[in-house]
Amino acid sequence: MPRRFLLLICVVFAAGVKAAPEAFEQGMNAMLEGNFAEAYCQWKPLAEKGHAEAQYNLGWLYANGNGMNVDLKQATDWWLAAASQGHADAQFAIGLALTTGEGLDKDLPEAIRWFVQAARQGHRDSRDILVRFNLDPQIDLLALQPGLMHEPWFGWQGKIAGRRVNIRRESSTKSEILAKLENGTPVRVLGRRGDWLQILLADEGNPDRLAWVYHSLVDQAVD
Repeated sequence: MPRRFLLLICVVFAAGVKAAPEAFEQGMNAMLEGNFAEAYCQWKPLAEKGHAEAQYNLGWLYANGNGMNVDLKQATDWWLAAASQGHADAQFAIGLALTTGEGLDKDLPEAIRWFVQAARQGHRDSRDILVRFNLDPQIDLLALQPGLMHEPWFGWQGKIAGRRVNIRRESSTKSEILAKLENGTPVRVLGRRGDWLQILLADEGNPDRLAWVYHSLVDQAVD
């Protein structure tokens, strides 16, 4: 449906737009029924008034071309508006757009910044993608976002499963030994590359807290 026609239809619906929560729900029900014109007309006034959930969902109408031509620029504009208000799903959507270059120019550091904001709100997909980035040898995630190593949700708690285990600066038996840890010593596992685990040492006084250990020498801690 051309956007001009959608705007004409909205004139009919505009007088009937209710208070924000009710209007948003009416728009959602309309979308689920496939009535994208009504969804657009319920959400557009709310989005223009700063309703983050309406902004996010309106963005998807543009992204998917529901009832209109696909317009990724409009989609990302609305997602940015919602993301700037702390909407976690919109922050994730912006992160994806910046990662893929669809709707926004590729900018991985900026994408990661949005993923981190969403992840800190508990957004599971954002947390998962950050973990995957940390496994990518071409992305130095912790150099871009050093604060991640201190986030309790990033990685998993482990414990050393051997006597006097060598902890190394890099993921190689030829790398410098930073520490020797005893059986049962707690460590935080941040990621894995090949047979090596990247860990965060518990000693906050150690400037070399990021280190590597062979995977079979760490067990997952059980609460």
